[in-house]
Amino acid sequence: MSRASSDIQSIAVIGAGIIGLASALELADRGVRVTLYEKQWPPRGASWAAAGMLAPAFEAAAAPGTHPRLFELCETSARLWPDWSAQLEVRSGQSAGYFPGPSLAIAQTAEQAALLRAVEAKLADHELAPQDCLSRLDEVEPAIETQARGALLLPSDGQADNRATLEALVASAEAHDGIAIEKGEASIRVTSRGIDHSGHDATLITSGWRSAKVVLNQDEGASDVSGLDPVFDEIVAFGGQMLAVAPLEDGPRLTVRCGHIYIVPKGDRIIIGATTEPGRTSLEPEHSTIASLHQAAAEICPALAKAEVIESWAGIRPGTKDHAPILGETSTPGLFVAAGHFRNGILLAPLTAKIMADLMIDQNSSELARSFSPQSRYAEQL
Repeated sequence: MSRASSDIQSIAVIGAGIIGLASALELADRGVRVTLYEKQWPPRGASWAAAGMLAPAFEAAAAPGTHPRLFELCETSARLWPDWSAQLEVRSGQSAGYFPGPSLAIAQTAEQAALLRAVEAKLADHELAPQDCLSRLDEVEPAIETQARGALLLPSDGQADNRATLEALVASAEAHDGIAIEKGEASIRVTSRGIDHSGHDATLITSGWRSAKVVLNQDEGASDVSGLDPVFDEIVAFGGQMLAVAPLEDGPRLTVRCGHIYIVPKGDRIIIGATTEPGRTSLEPEHSTIASLHQAAAEICPALAKAEVIESWAGIRPGTKDHAPILGETSTPGLFVAAGHFRNGILLAPLTAKIMADLMIDQNSSELARSFSPQSRYAEQL
């Protein structure tokens, strides 16, 4: 921790997705004055577009190419979700949308079956170990009618109605005496004396895939924050398209995962997703892609073929090469980042908020948190 960030009383938080909102509330709860900057209010970015998966086992236990400690990070945050969401409901007076597991993961191909076996082996001794349910799949989820090569119940994996979560966070932020909301863009200014944090002591950037595009003003003109620290260029866009269909009496009861397809029953809709498209930044869904997702879901749960499509959309996830977030202080003293959460932003919100508040206010960082710091992950750049 640098001297420049050792006595922080006021913080500018840039970006009001679930990470920014959760961090702003945690910081303000600890007595720091927070200004939350968001160009679109109420926020409707990746947090609104997501499906609300809380899936440490499926997303991180054995997924290829992920950060070696991503599962530990995700599992730790999953344990925080029940109390965190309950507290959010108390303070907001509305539902936080939390649903505990289990989720159901099935395999239709040999490759998918191998991944399920890897997850099962990785978590064999875990207190929430996966349960092989292939022989009783029709009892576990009667809506599934496919020739499955594998099936696991994942007690660790739940979901949240992410739109309800986001609305509860927005209501809580608006009501918090320690949070000021600015519906615009905060500009960080570089002067001869260092960084001007818009009148604050420090800045936390939580702007998702746009984190590198935060405006940086200098005497010779404006650029973006990536010119101040190259670590921001590691956060890139991963587009995702999905749809929602009307609820069905004979539709699935459990969250179902199969390869890149997920089927997520909510109270008023069933979400079907999702594509993962590196570099895609369009918010317009493609009819052919939506139709393909609907068809793929119907091959797993045939009842979905007759379900009315009530919404389709595209979102943009902020990701990194190893699908893990960047959490910590950059090489510029007083400039912090919490972004790049990929498919785990909803899941990691409670822990990210705690990590950033511990670091920025208490100058404390756990060994796990340090594994995701810019210094640990991109030392050659810093």
